[in-house]
Amino acid sequence: MQTSKPRRERLSLPSPRRASDAPGQPGSDMLDTRTLFKGRRELKILHNSDTYRLTITKLGKLILTK
Repeated sequence: MQTSKPRRERLSLPSPRRASDAPGQPGSDMLDTRTLFKGRRELKILHNSDTYRLTITKLGKLILTK
């Protein structure tokens, strides 16, 4: 009886960002937290009728809670 080898999928990595992809500009998929938070420590996000909180901790980490 032959054992089949697991199939390895190829991972595709995103292409490198172009210099023209500045945060907040059309075509960019990245936001800078300084722009997003505008000096605040917490944001409320509405997603599928649920409210989430995105908080910056004292150590500068991000925490998303429901």
